[in-house]
Amino acid sequence: MIVEWLRRLEPLAPYGDLERGFSQEVADPLWMLGRQWQLGEHTGEDAGAPVGLTMSVAHTPIEPLEGQNPARKPAEAIIEGSTEDWWTVGRRIRVGRAVRRSLTDEQRTKAAFKNELPAPYGNAFVGDVDGREVWRRKMIPADHPALEGFNPQPRDHWDKSRLRYDARFRAGRSTLAVKDHSGGDVDWYTADADQPVGPRSDAARVEVIPMRLQYPGAPLPRIWQIEDHMVDIGGYPPDRSHLATALLIELVTDHAGDWFVAPVPAPFGKSRAPGMGAVVTLADVEVRNTFDEIDNLTVPPGEGDDPGGPGDPPGPWSLFRTRGLSRSSLVLWPTAATPMTGPVLDDIAFGVDEDANLIWAVEERADGVPLASGVEARKALMDGRSTGTREFAWMPTTTLPPFWHPYRGVPVDAPEVFEQGVVRDFRRGRFEDRPGPVSDLIDSSARKGHLLDLHAVPYQGLRLERRYMLARCTDGMPALWRQRRTVPLLAPPASHLRFDVFQEDPSPR
Repeated sequence: MIVEWLRRLEPLAPYGDLERGFSQEVADPLWMLGRQWQLGEHTGEDAGAPVGLTMSVAHTPIEPLEGQNPARKPAEAIIEGSTEDWWTVGRRIRVGRAVRRSLTDEQRTKAAFKNELPAPYGNAFVGDVDGREVWRRKMIPADHPALEGFNPQPRDHWDKSRLRYDARFRAGRSTLAVKDHSGGDVDWYTADADQPVGPRSDAARVEVIPMRLQYPGAPLPRIWQIEDHMVDIGGYPPDRSHLATALLIELVTDHAGDWFVAPVPAPFGKSRAPGMGAVVTLADVEVRNTFDEIDNLTVPPGEGDDPGGPGDPPGPWSLFRTRGLSRSSLVLWPTAATPMTGPVLDDIAFGVDEDANLIWAVEERADGVPLASGVEARKALMDGRSTGTREFAWMPTTTLPPFWHPYRGVPVDAPEVFEQGVVRDFRRGRFEDRPGPVSDLIDSSARKGHLLDLHAVPYQGLRLERRYMLARCTDGMPALWRQRRTVPLLAPPASHLRFDVFQEDPSPR
């Protein structure tokens, strides 16, 4: 007979009920009261949670800009778009084939594809008629059937000398100026106003229900609720260089769960103002709490504002403020939240050369085709390096990599600007000018080179990119545009250019 002995550990509750555990007993309540007194908690007042909010809401629509309605089309497409965004590679080929027979041989030669196209086209269409070039040279009538859907009206808001966007919108009495936009997201901080939008007669009085602010790691209002263990607010260092982190820590530690949000409804009834693409102004905001008390909610003063009351100091800074508008006004753009992003078409790196007092523009990609990574570029970077032959030859200068374009400072209508120059090649026995830029972002005119503003390129360098973006309008229609965007570099590109050089000859006689 086989006998098995089993042992099992079972926990035994020390008490028969859980009432004591939920009673939150305090061993020294006087100590807790003393700490509350030291921290100033006794100076507070009994206040109930908000249960209702009443306010007057006015929507001042932003007027269309050159036929493009900000209430329907994403603001990024309006500000960053231009007429030539319509000319995709497929449309250039299609329009070129449609008008080929109507052109003379000379016109076909002038309007032909001369450079390689991005993959997968390659050199397959070199020599064929480029529809975009036909349109640029005005060889095709505006009512040609091949141009169906083409809208040549939108003006290009890109400033080639400052590498920034500038645009102006009208909203009521105010002019919203978009200045020095570097490309990318458009939000309330993008535009500045010259004056308030003015009152509106269709302001609606609405009542909404506030809700508690929720975010990852937020303190919960009930005592026995457990916070999200995946977010540790205490793990964020209070670094003064990261303002958002400092604000988050201050919000969580000081205000706990006392933040509420209230929805602002879209226009309804007789109002025809849009919910987006408008300046929203709130007035006479009243908050009702659980004690049936009503408090008037005012917007704290910002920079340049008068004090909110007789004893209030002027506010030096505030979030969600548009310069020039009233305290309770906010610009709402219909932005492209998650647009489809195409590959980089043009990629140009700008760098400041302190030794030569120049600015270099390096074309790494133009029209979707890589440029600066070829054999000639790698060979140029090898100049001046030791080859071990110990046979030296004099060179007037080392080889400058291809697609490097210099800018020198010249006084043109003050202040000083940087003008694109021409590089002359001394290595082939005769003086030859190297070709100019391939990308039209920095192309030069027949009389002078491309001009750069004195403050356009920072010391650490700048990268200029262009790519296609695709988003949806509020009515579901697609919006396609080419975005030009500047991003800072960690370090400027180095040319390794030297003059009056003795170099080891790689193939001595």
